[in-house]
Amino acid sequence: MTKTSRPGPGRPRDPDMEERVAAAALQEYGRTGWSGFTMDAVARRAGIGKSTLYLRWPSKEALIRYAVEKHSTPLTFTDGNSLREDVTALVTSLMRYFLDPAGWSSVRVAMDATSEHTDLDGAHAHIVTMHREAASALFQRAIERGELTPDAPIRTITEALYGTVLLHILALTAPERAAASEHIDEDVAPIAELILAAVASAAHATTGAPVSKTSR
Repeated sequence: MTKTSRPGPGRPRDPDMEERVAAAALQEYGRTGWSGFTMDAVARRAGIGKSTLYLRWPSKEALIRYAVEKHSTPLTFTDGNSLREDVTALVTSLMRYFLDPAGWSSVRVAMDATSEHTDLDGAHAHIVTMHREAASALFQRAIERGELTPDAPIRTITEALYGTVLLHILALTAPERAAASEHIDEDVAPIAELILAAVASAAHATTGAPVSKTSR
């Protein structure tokens, strides 16, 4: 008598479920923000049951934090030989990040964390740390190369860089955002030049002498 194998109890684990849920959460959050974000909508978009979603993520806050941390990987770029190369690379990486659903959702998380009654502080802190570390490494290399002095206003320069890139993305129409990645160098160049000019001005104000290596 031939034995027949029987399937084990329960449904097999879906290896792609967590990735689908994270992507669905970012898409929903980017579309609605905190006020319109629901677990039901995420479950429908991800193609899973709501009960399955709650077993893994017991709250909206937990789900958003997971999705942000999973997709908001640290901004990485090849170290250049000058501040100009590094600033251009960071602006390029940052623009691609903000054009991505994960990046766009992180903007909304930052806004909602300060304006809504939420528990998004953890996700917000992760985003801030990720960006601050990338900028700090960039400017530390510039200090080591002698392009900046140790007392340069790094935080102010960093905020100017991120703010300029973000406002540029916000000013784009939907079709322009969709096409931006195809001509990203055209968008990056003037922003990088603006930041480099600000850095040179700050360096001049600090030392009293022009810093030619920064602006060339």
